Formats: sequence, C-alpha cells, structure tokens
Amino acid sequence: MAETRRVDYANEKQEVSYAENAHEPADSSLDLQKEMTLQGVDMKNTHAVKGDDSDGKIIWSVRSIFAAIFLAALYTGSQIILYFTGGSLAFIAADNNITTGIAWLPTANILAIAAACPYAGYLQDLFGKRYIALFGSFCICVGCALVGSGRSYAQLVAGTSLSSLEATYSDSDRHGHFRYRCCHWRIDWSRWYRGYSLALVTAFVIPFCPYLIYVEMWSHHDTTVGWRWGPWVSLMFNGIVGIGLAFTYFPHNQTRAEGFSRMAILKRIDYIGGLLSITGLTLFLVSLQAGGYSHPWKSSYVLGTLLSGLALIAGWIVWEARFARHPMIPRELFKGQRIVGLAYVVAFTAGMNFFSILNFFPITFTSVYDPVPIRIGLRGLGPGLCTAVGAIVFNAALSKFPYHTREVLLLAVVLMTTFAGALGASTPENESMTLAFGSIAGFGVGGVLVPAATIAMLVCPDAIITTAAALSLSIRTVGGTIGYSIYYNIFITRLTKKLPLYTAEYAVKAGLPLSSEESFVGLFLIEPAKLATTPIPGVTPAIVAAATRGTQWAYSESLKYVWLTSIAFGSVAVICTILLPSTAKYQTNRVAVQIS
Repeated sequence: MAETRRVDYANEKQEVSYAENAHEPADSSLDLQKEMTLQGVDMKNTHAVKGDDSDGKIIWSVRSIFAAIFLAALYTGSQIILYFTGGSLAFIAADNNITTGIAWLPTANILAIAAACPYAGYLQDLFGKRYIALFGSFCICVGCALVGSGRSYAQLVAGTSLSSLEATYSDSDRHGHFRYRCCHWRIDWSRWYRGYSLALVTAFVIPFCPYLIYVEMWSHHDTTVGWRWGPWVSLMFNGIVGIGLAFTYFPHNQTRAEGFSRMAILKRIDYIGGLLSITGLTLFLVSLQAGGYSHPWKSSYVLGTLLSGLALIAGWIVWEARFARHPMIPRELFKGQRIVGLAYVVAFTAGMNFFSILNFFPITFTSVYDPVPIRIGLRGLGPGLCTAVGAIVFNAALSKFPYHTREVLLLAVVLMTTFAGALGASTPENESMTLAFGSIAGFGVGGVLVPAATIAMLVCPDAIITTAAALSLSIRTVGGTIGYSIYYNIFITRLTKKLPLYTAEYAVKAGLPLSSEESFVGLFLIEPAKLATTPIPGVTPAIVAAATRGTQWAYSESLKYVWLTSIAFGSVAVICTILLPSTAKYQTNRVAVQIS
C-alpha cells in the first residue's frame, strides 16, 4: 500500500512529495517509511543564511578560515598537474618514446572534466561536499602518482584523466578555471563581495605561474627524475591539502537536496544525456585531431568519427530539449534572464583561447627561439603571471564596479582577442614583441576565463549554484578541448609541410650541396645527434646553424595560423559580451550558506 501527497509551498517554486513505502514484516503489520523527493528548484533562495537586505557579514572561526585556505589551495592543486604536463610534453614524449598522440594527455584531462562536471552537483547532494572534496583530493593524488611513475602511454593518459576528476569537483581552471570546491567559499560570502573572494582564491595560483621555469630546471638539471618532478610536486602539494581538508572542512548541506532521499536524487541524474554528450564529444575530437594529420580528411576513419560524433551531439541536444525529464543543464539556470547563457558562450570561447596560450606558448619558446632552458622558463613567466593577475584584477573589478560588469568583461575580451591575434606577427626576429603581446593576451584571457563564470554565479539561484559552477567549468573545458584540437590540427598540418621545406631551403642557401639535401634534412629532423658521426658531403657547423634557423621559421609560420584562427572565436565573445545585460540587481548581501 502506497500513497503520495504533494505540497506546494506558497513561498517556494519547489515541489516536494512524500512517498510512503510499505514494508510487510512477519506479523503482517505495515511499517510506513516517509521519504522526501525533490521535484523542483528553490528559485526564491528562501534557505539563504542571510537575505538580500542583510549586512552580508560572515562569522569566521579559526577552523573555517583554515578550511577556506585549504579549499583555495585545492583549486591550485587541481591545476598544477595540467600546467606541468602541458609544459613537459616534449620531455614526456622523448622519455617514453611516444611518437604520436602526445596531444591526448592534456586533452584527456580536460575531456574527463567535461564528462563528469554535469554530475558534480548531484554527487554533492548524494554524499555531501566534505566527502566529495576528500574523494576529489584522493583522485588527484592517485592521478599524479600514475603520471609520475608512468612508463607507458596508457598509464599517462589514465593518470591525467583521473587527476582531472578532482578538478571536476573543484570548480574551474588553471589561471582562470576557478574550481568547484571554491564554490563553497564563494557562497560563504555575500554576492556583493563574490568578485573579491574569487580574486583572493585565484591568487593562490601565483606561486605556480613560473611553471615553465620549474619544468626547464628539473628537466635539464636532474637526469634521474627530470620532468617527473612535476607530478611528484603536485602529489605532495595535494596530499598536504587533503589532510588539511580532512581536519578543517565540515560544510553545511546545500539546500538543493537537504532532507531528500538519495534514491530521489539518483533518479534525477540524466544518464542518457551524459552518455550521448561524452561519446559524441570524444568521437568529434578524435576526428579533429586525426584529420589532415594521421589520416586524410576524406578518409573513412575521419569521416566516420566526425559524422558519428556530430550525430550523437545532435541527438543529445534533441534529448535534452524534448525528452529528458531532468536535463543535465537545469532549465531554471536560464529562467527569467539571458545573462547565464551569454556568459557561458563567452567562457566557451575564452577556454578556446586559453588552451591555445597554455599549450602553444611553450612550443613558441622552445622551437621559435633559442632553446636555452632558463630563458625558456623566463619567457613563459610573463604570460603565465599575467593570466593569473588578469583573473584577480577583473574578478575584483566585478565587485568594485557592479553596475559596469559588461564593460569590465568587454575590456578583457577585447584584450584577449586583439593581442592573441596579434601574435600572428611573431617571428624568430621579434622575441620581445612576442613576449609583450603574449603577456597582454594572457592578462585578457585571465580577465575572461574566471570572471565570465563569476557573472553566471552571480545570477543563478542558490539551490543550483554548485551545478551552475560545474557546468561553467564543463563548458570552458569543452571549449578548450575543441579549440585545442582545432589549433593542433591547424598547427601540425602546416608544420608537417613546412618543416622539411624550410630546413632544406635555409641549409641550401648556406651552401649545402643539392646532392646532400635529402639525406641531411632527414637525419637533421629525425636523429640530429647522428650528424656528428654520419659523414654527409658539404655539412658544416654553419649549415647546421642555418638549418636550425629554418626550423624556427617553420614553427613560426605554422603557429601564425593558430593565433589568427583565435580571432574568429574571440570575435564571438566580443559580440556576446556587448549583448550582456547588467548584473547590478543580483549583487546583494545575500549569503547562501556558511562554510562550516
């Protein structure tokens, strides 16, 4: 015998039903158990700790202060493995004899984030923020250990993928992807000060901004451990953070599912949507990375994966719009305003530009200019530091100028688009200009990557802020994944053609006999160390130096198209930012929950 009763509270747009489950023991008596099931979302934020008109002040204890510090450190910890991996790709490939597919290491990391993010809110509802935070910290520690000890391609991919699960339950990205667990700190501040609080959280990443210096130093000066210091440092850092969270982080439950049964929450998870989206996205990315590089664009491999991926993505859109009872992206997130949708589009394009700088700037520093280890690290310091500073400055500006959030974001988008595109003018002869343009572009990227998602957090209902934060991360990482795949295909396709041509051209101009051209270029590009022991007529140190200069120009000309392509995506962000309404009415003194 079962009966269901529905109550519609006058002050909430949230429907609650009570399901009475009958259990019949041996004596045939009925044991009725009442469980609450979640049917809607509290759109009026009735469970906030303090209302919109409150003083917005927070009561901080010693434990909550340390919890906030460890949460901010967890945000940093979730990023550094991606920094060190992205900056060490050449060393990883050489150490593990990986000839193709090295680009899948960062791609696997961000693809796993995109796959798991939509479920972060539900998992928090099921198990609580504390246990999800600790589980995430454990995942990144295991992932770092797998990468650090990795001797095979499969283990490295598994490690980078597993370490990204922590980032999924954090909230955002590197110099800008602010991670999900930081959301707990965010909602412990009033909405008026959320920009300031996120600026402080982002500041914790500054010690790791010189990651290229670290990579170059331990890769060239330590022949036993080398690049593996990156994941080991990440492991030590995250281990300390995990222990700190275990002793300090005891958050209150979020109102979205407080008091509701786990079965009710499990039934609301969109499993079909998740399967369609991640499968479609993976196939789509496989086609983008293979097309024109490992397989011709017209090959059955590329066309099959491309069309299958697009079909699954289209199926996911139809499923979410027409058939999903509880969509992966809650409709309440966009109800009554268009700010969140536009902010997500801006974040998507920012993710595309962010990953172009994150992954292709190290190539510029090592292949376009003289590869002196310390100088490579110093070249990367400006753009890396400026990206973090940009995220801090523009986040703070959102709170400082609450009536001008559109203008604040527009300035960052214009800087990002203009100077990232201007990098197309980079050559081996204008290193200073490249560093200046890259630093300003990084400042703009930082000013878009985090603040765009911050704007979405300002206007969404408190009850779905964790889901909204996770979705913002997912959208940015999907943008970054697609952008990186597009950029990588553009780059590697042109480099494959230009590298032997430019090498031969500069070597011949320096005096290399035409009869030695083929043998010299092949050996120079594949096994340059053998040049000293292999006699090739006409080869001199001057010829080798000229060929090296030719490779620098080949890389420069190939990278040019990456930077020029970024202009198109940046222009979309500019248009969406111009259309962005004001967020002033949402920036109140309401405080959603206490951190502990």
